[in-house]
Amino acid sequence: MAHTSHLSSIFEEGRRRSSCCNFCQLENSSFTPFEETSPMGLETPPLNSVYLEESQPFSLIYILNLFMAPDMKRCLLEMPLSDDIYQLPVHFQRLILEARMELIMSTDNGAYQRLERVRDFIRNVAGPEDIAVMIETVNQLVYDDDELLTILGQ
Repeated sequence: MAHTSHLSSIFEEGRRRSSCCNFCQLENSSFTPFEETSPMGLETPPLNSVYLEESQPFSLIYILNLFMAPDMKRCLLEMPLSDDIYQLPVHFQRLILEARMELIMSTDNGAYQRLERVRDFIRNVAGPEDIAVMIETVNQLVYDDDELLTILGQ
């Protein structure tokens, strides 16, 4: 009976809670990670089922919060970096990290002004209150290097 309740907690509405783990449904401790295929028939899931799931949440929460903050300087200085930054393309990671270091070190290399230009562009397109349009604009900018370079004037 305990096995049934364990299975019911793994499955929700007839499908698995996580498509990347076949181990959860079994309560057998004979799993050996060094075998190519374990006696239970467990295998590493294909990468497309782990990373390309349809229902992934919006992954740019940090940058969206940063651009919506009333005081972006304070936000950069006080808000801890999240893993969302490392999901951004390298040019965006670099811009945010350089702006943050510029503020921490009290230097002026122009990174913070470039980040402000990007935020101002997004706010002008989306308006300060329309979050749906802001998300769409951030998504578009994050993956369009040419438009970002145009905004930055480089």
